[in-house]
Amino acid sequence: MSLFRICKPKKYPSNSSSRVRVLLFNSFSGQYHPLLSHHYHFSPAATFSLDVPNRQFSTAFNFINLIPCKLSSQELKFTGSGSHTLYAKTFSSVPKDDDNLTMVQSECDFDGDCWESMVEFENGVNVEGIADDSMVAELKNDVGLERCENYFHVASRDPVELYLHKFRNFFFSKCSADVFKYVVSLGPSDDAVKFLFSIFVEFCLEEFPDEIKRFRGMIESADLTKPHTWFPFARAMKRKIIYHCGPTNSGKTYNALQRFMEAKKGIYCSPLRLLAMEVFDKVNANGVYCTLHTGQEKKYVPFSNHIACTVEMVSTDDLYDVAVIDEIQMMADPFRGFAWTRALLGLKADEIHLCGDPSVLSIVQKICLETGDELHENHYERFKPLVVEAKTLLGDLKHIRSGDCVVAFSRREIFEVKMAIEKHTNHRCCVIYGALPPETRRQQANLFNDQDNEFDVLVASDAVGMGLNLNIRRVVFYTLSKYNGDKIVPVPASQVKQIAGRAGRRGSCYPDGLTTTLHLEDLDYLIECLKQPFEEVKKVGLFPFFEQVELFAGKLPNVTFCQLLEKFGENCRLDGSYFLCRHDHIKKVANMLEKVHGLSLEDRFNFCFAPVNIRDPKAMYHLLRFCSAYSQNVPVNIAMGMPKGSARNDAELLDLETKHLVLSMYMWLSHHFKEETFPYVKKAEAMATDIADLLGQSLTKADWKPESRQAGKPKPQQNEDGYDRPRSLIKLYEKKRIEKPSQQERSEKVVA
Repeated sequence: MSLFRICKPKKYPSNSSSRVRVLLFNSFSGQYHPLLSHHYHFSPAATFSLDVPNRQFSTAFNFINLIPCKLSSQELKFTGSGSHTLYAKTFSSVPKDDDNLTMVQSECDFDGDCWESMVEFENGVNVEGIADDSMVAELKNDVGLERCENYFHVASRDPVELYLHKFRNFFFSKCSADVFKYVVSLGPSDDAVKFLFSIFVEFCLEEFPDEIKRFRGMIESADLTKPHTWFPFARAMKRKIIYHCGPTNSGKTYNALQRFMEAKKGIYCSPLRLLAMEVFDKVNANGVYCTLHTGQEKKYVPFSNHIACTVEMVSTDDLYDVAVIDEIQMMADPFRGFAWTRALLGLKADEIHLCGDPSVLSIVQKICLETGDELHENHYERFKPLVVEAKTLLGDLKHIRSGDCVVAFSRREIFEVKMAIEKHTNHRCCVIYGALPPETRRQQANLFNDQDNEFDVLVASDAVGMGLNLNIRRVVFYTLSKYNGDKIVPVPASQVKQIAGRAGRRGSCYPDGLTTTLHLEDLDYLIECLKQPFEEVKKVGLFPFFEQVELFAGKLPNVTFCQLLEKFGENCRLDGSYFLCRHDHIKKVANMLEKVHGLSLEDRFNFCFAPVNIRDPKAMYHLLRFCSAYSQNVPVNIAMGMPKGSARNDAELLDLETKHLVLSMYMWLSHHFKEETFPYVKKAEAMATDIADLLGQSLTKADWKPESRQAGKPKPQQNEDGYDRPRSLIKLYEKKRIEKPSQQERSEKVVA
């Protein structure tokens, strides 16, 4: 808040002076205006001269930085340095009987209406928003100024003090003396705050009606309560929900798919592209025509009435006889949960089959009560119980056997384990982790399942937990802790169950499932996780549709898309059964794309959902390039060369992964924007297929150490028998093994 005073020379009539005021607000930098800077640096226009403060403007209200600015001629406004402008408006008259105006405290008194009729101007237009971070004073002819030297005296004041002053006047005008005495008796306490709150609300309603109206409109546009009402056509149907509830390897998905194939028209919603591809192949192999629809590819089969899709791509506009939503517990996923929630609430299907563990059963029951759908529960048990081997691998990967799957939780550890096993045993390893394209993961899975080759051990990340049919004899946890992006934390019990449950598969050569750990100290935690019941989920994810974001954007016209998402998250309202999914990655992409102009709000929304690894600078660069070309309305080129051969080191392997990610992103964008804008999609598909093959070839012969992502890491220690142990194997058990006698050779089996 800045106060301006026009002081007339003595020779002019007293009625030729007025006081003006202005509100300065820079919502982005939060800095003082140069005119009010501590050193009084200011570069006014040629018509101005500036001097240092002559005396304090007022002591009663903490005015600071008094600066006289001389205006040599009558102007409608003056402008500060750069783009800084100041908006001003007259608010009360100087006493008319005072011909000798000087800067004294008595002239700086404020009455209760000193903030009334405050108007901000932008280029002479009244605006109800944020003032620019610049400086202009607008003077009107009715102020009585003549073409002569006039002076502005500038001071700064905290706006909170003005509101407190005004609230005090409001309180005295509305409340009796007895009420005042009662408040004084309470003193500065919580009771006084509670008593005054209702009066303060009344003050705000009277003082800020326009601001409150705008705020209410913003809150209403960010209302995410009662999401089941967003799908009126689905609510008009009497849907039948069948929950297939059970652990892995229990036949729940198999039974749901049987009903899917029997239906005249059906849709299968998968958590992964890989699983959608498997169902697509399986259903077509059984003679049921089925189309594949993922973010990256569309394979239309003539005369097909069935669709296998990823859950994000499901259509809530079409009508189906049977729908299958796999891994329904993913509703609680902090990033992708909204896709499962949307599918459950919005699918127009007579029958909806949900497959998953019991963790979301109670909240599905609650949702069905709200939607009026009929819920049936089918509970399953594992075909064969999962058995925990009490004898661990004693920290030595030499104890690995055929059919084992070693689970690690970082890319570096995966390759270290693969190197150690192949160096010190006769086993060959297949590799599966999340950064690999689905085609490569599928190729590695088939290589592992084939009994007629030398690849009999699988080293994988938690990506093995879903989406692949694997003939695993035993799951060995390399560790039971992982980095969550902030710190090292224990692997959640639900994830341990999901991964361990991949051991043993009905109809395979390993029907009995075994699991254990590499280190003895991890075994107790493994057993504890497997014994725990599934934790009941209290909330599931939501995220606004574009139309909701567009409506909210209409209430905040001058903010970036990243700021828009932040404001939406701050102001959205949710029911007790839902949470707003995390969108940090979306905001990071949005922030990068702010430098691209010419995009509509919908374009920005779609680009921000493109499948990109925000930790990969090359992939982010290509997304920015794609977006820039699109904004210029020119065909988006791939502009990326094809590698000549398989990777010879980890740097080349990482480059192959990035290239496939960029091509996958190009294919995704081609299905979400006009086809003519991304005309090279066929070329991208062919390149992606070739790179997936090169990745498969590279993994089978990979014998290099992964590149260090952090400098200064300690070198691996050596075991007594000579081989380099992976760094993460150095644990407490090394010390215990020296002090305790060796464990008995017999293997006790504990049924979990």
